[in-house]
Amino acid sequence: MYQIGDHLVHEGIGVCEVQDICEMALNGKGSEKKYYVLVPYGDKGGRTFTPIDSEKIRMRPVMTKEQIRELVGMIPEVDCIRENNDKLRAVKYKEAISAFESEKLLRIIKTCYLGRRHRLRLGKRVLSGDEKYFQIAEKKLYDEIAFVFSVDTDQIKNWITEEIEKCS
Repeated sequence: MYQIGDHLVHEGIGVCEVQDICEMALNGKGSEKKYYVLVPYGDKGGRTFTPIDSEKIRMRPVMTKEQIRELVGMIPEVDCIRENNDKLRAVKYKEAISAFESEKLLRIIKTCYLGRRHRLRLGKRVLSGDEKYFQIAEKKLYDEIAFVFSVDTDQIKNWITEEIEKCS
């Protein structure tokens, strides 16, 4: 169980701070449940209520700096998603995003970055589906890393890009 002041990653919202833990009955059902009152990182005016015992909504602790360094160090070994069919590749991207794992987000980022670079070198257009999942994966992963290191997400994007470039 998280405590007030803890930071966590909420699967749908991203990095949040536990502002409060309260009991309330929603929809007048009479049965009270405990909820986390979460404030999304970067949105101090926003709040969301998430049941503590929810089986539908996944939450996990924010990665540590050491875990992030290990993750970034894995970039050379991360295999790109190899699927030529656009629709099947999109399915693999969706599966990776829904896994709620940083390593799988990194795999999407590496795959899409190298794929985009390759297509542009051939004079082809960037695939809109790949770009969509690339942006989703970047937002989810880079926001967490930027929070942990207290830097701007552009710095994280540059760092990850440099590491991908080193191994290609």
